[in-house]
Amino acid sequence: MESFGDILVGGANGLWWLYEAVISLALAVYGTVDVVLNPVMSTVLSVLNPIGNVLGDVVYGAMSVLPPAWGLVIISAITGVVMLFMFKFTSNQQAIVAAKDTIKANLLALKLYKDEIRVTFISQWQLMLGIARLQWHMFKPVVIVMLPMLVGLSQMGIRYQWRALHTGEEAYVHVYLDEPLAHEVSLEPGSGAEVEVSAMAGESDYAWRIRAREPGVHTLKFQVDSETIEKELVVGDGLERVSVERTGANWATQLFHPVEALLSSSSPVSRIEIKYPDRVSWIYGSDYWVLTFFVVSMLVALVLAPVFKVKF
Repeated sequence: MESFGDILVGGANGLWWLYEAVISLALAVYGTVDVVLNPVMSTVLSVLNPIGNVLGDVVYGAMSVLPPAWGLVIISAITGVVMLFMFKFTSNQQAIVAAKDTIKANLLALKLYKDEIRVTFISQWQLMLGIARLQWHMFKPVVIVMLPMLVGLSQMGIRYQWRALHTGEEAYVHVYLDEPLAHEVSLEPGSGAEVEVSAMAGESDYAWRIRAREPGVHTLKFQVDSETIEKELVVGDGLERVSVERTGANWATQLFHPVEALLSSSSPVSRIEIKYPDRVSWIYGSDYWVLTFFVVSMLVALVLAPVFKVKF
């Protein structure tokens, strides 16, 4: 029994070691890719995000007469159609059809000639080549479609993932610095909020508790030494866009928080965050909106693909 227990413990330790090794490798790869991509993607998003903000305000302004759930479904369906056409005109449709025909033919050969070893090996090789060619021809349109789709998703996220503060509701505001205690930091909340708990210094940030006072888009002003830094605060009961963070030039955070101008690289502040509440709904609430979006957009694309003769 002890030997069996030792084997189980050893196996569990081995699996845990493997898990940690995979996570470490994934983080190392991500860190390398992030360093390479950030200068390019951050610059691209600095151009695309303001355009996305304007288009998002126009689209959601037009949808404001509808219930939020219906607006999300309509936008998801339209996105499915747009992505379908983008895929069609950026992909080699004939090559995709040829690759799929190769895959079907070799699957059939494997079934019909399963007793012929030579034919089986050739069919398996051709099958793998067909799958590789199909993936290659799918790669180009997916990459082209991915960036505008991510920008569109970020516009949806700032409306469906979080909601604005209600009048009288409390929230925490955090200013993150490399060395908090080395700087003097103060907050001027303006007319949109009042400070209930003054600055509390943490290991990497200063935090305030504020209470929303009146509806609208307001400006919080932070004095960091001699520098004044602003952060948008939104108070309301509708589907207002919400900027949770004002960030620096990092493409990943720029995707999630596209509204406000980037913090200067020379500023001691790395980011400013307001802890907005999650939006509650099984359809368009926090995290659920992503599921609704993908289900509706993919269903629309699959249903309309034969109509518009799109192959994928």
